[in-house]
Amino acid sequence: MKKIFTYSIVAFLSILCFSSFVKSYMAKPSVLDMSGYILYNDKKVEGALVKLYENNVIVNKMQTKANARFRFMLFSNNEYMIEVSKQGFMDERVYINTKTNADLLDKYFFEFIVDLVDENKYKNVDASSLDFPTAIIKYDAGEDDYVHDKGYSQQVRNDLKKLNEQINKK
Repeated sequence: MKKIFTYSIVAFLSILCFSSFVKSYMAKPSVLDMSGYILYNDKKVEGALVKLYENNVIVNKMQTKANARFRFMLFSNNEYMIEVSKQGFMDERVYINTKTNADLLDKYFFEFIVDLVDENKYKNVDASSLDFPTAIIKYDAGEDDYVHDKGYSQQVRNDLKKLNEQINKK
């Protein structure tokens, strides 16, 4: 009787482990349709180079056309960085984290604007804080959507304000 009970438990646990493995293996990743526009002084910027990094490796790149738009498809459970560069401007970066414990089976959409900064604007001050991403985008389970990290964005705005104050003092 003990053997039957033991075999039953072993069989149950084996089936449970196997079904978990099959579910995780068969699950399709969710897709984040990420798009945006590159602007300078509220005007569209043609010819900006937009690179997509996945886990620190360039996986896609494009140059903006007259509409200044870019678009990439991102998959769940990865870390991405979008880097925008154009001669005469500072490079801009946006970090996107699609890692989550939630079961994401949908297609999500997120659109944003990248405002370029003239490379000479902060020439005479320590602008090393601008070497970091200007925004962080991540999945919010409560919203069931991708959102920008408001706290991080506020910190970036505070850093820019301090840089602008330094420029005005000189």
